[in-house]
Amino acid sequence: MHPPRSPYLRGVKRGLWMFWAIALMGCDASQWDPGAPEVLEVSSYTLTTTPEQGTNSHRVEEVWVYGAADVLGVYPLPATIALPQGEPQTVTLVPGIRANGVAATRRPYRYYEVNTVSLDGDPTTVESVDFGGGYVDHSGLTTKVILAEDFESANRFVAGPNSNAEVIRQTEPSQVFEGAASGYIKLDSTHTQLSAATNEQFFNLPRDREVYLEFNYKCDVGFLVGLDVLGGSQAGRLPILGLNPTCDEEGVCEWNKLYLDLYPALSTMQDAAAFEIALNASIPADGSEGHIWLDNFKFVHFAD
Repeated sequence: MHPPRSPYLRGVKRGLWMFWAIALMGCDASQWDPGAPEVLEVSSYTLTTTPEQGTNSHRVEEVWVYGAADVLGVYPLPATIALPQGEPQTVTLVPGIRANGVAATRRPYRYYEVNTVSLDGDPTTVESVDFGGGYVDHSGLTTKVILAEDFESANRFVAGPNSNAEVIRQTEPSQVFEGAASGYIKLDSTHTQLSAATNEQFFNLPRDREVYLEFNYKCDVGFLVGLDVLGGSQAGRLPILGLNPTCDEEGVCEWNKLYLDLYPALSTMQDAAAFEIALNASIPADGSEGHIWLDNFKFVHFAD
């Protein structure tokens, strides 16, 4: 036979049940009311360049949004960004790229200007931003742009002794990316191998900081881009990245923009005297023709 329960214990038990019921309601997301967000609309990025900096083509695909202390998110462009309402704040919009064309190496591109936006914290207003700028040249940072080859008036690529294909200067409007000309390579049964490099440009690239090689390309056959290392213990051809065709299932090829990160290679070549841009390609394995179009090679890094 159980002892009778006291009114006190019954009251304590009833109070505990009420406490847990209220607590569980507090964990239900549908019961939360964070308030309406503040909306920030960001356009696609527009790059502005001077003649000395070459093309304004770019492949900024996303915006990195920074608050005062940390990144608030990364968004594909154009973007509609919902930020929690609250106190006024200033956010920084940083253009983002895919280094080496790889999604896993998404990163802010430090050489394009950022935008700052002052927000009032009011969810009833929508802030719209025309996102864009030029190469960074302020706050002690100056971007150095070295125009390596844009094919507008010349063609600095020369085929090597083991090459029976070559880079030619193409002026047919339908084959040109922009301006008067682009580079073009044809591979077929007669022209089966390409090994070419810029000729006697002797690019002196820093080894102690980031260096990017920017260029535009399209192709229906893969090819390699890299460096010819002049002098030093590692002199010779250094292929760095293999690029795949840029064509759809119907065989239509689109121009692409690449940001090739050269620092991992350059940092190991402290005794090299200079560098040239190097290209290698071979006829497709099935013996069909291959075509590669190139334009706007330039090196980008921060000056001393």
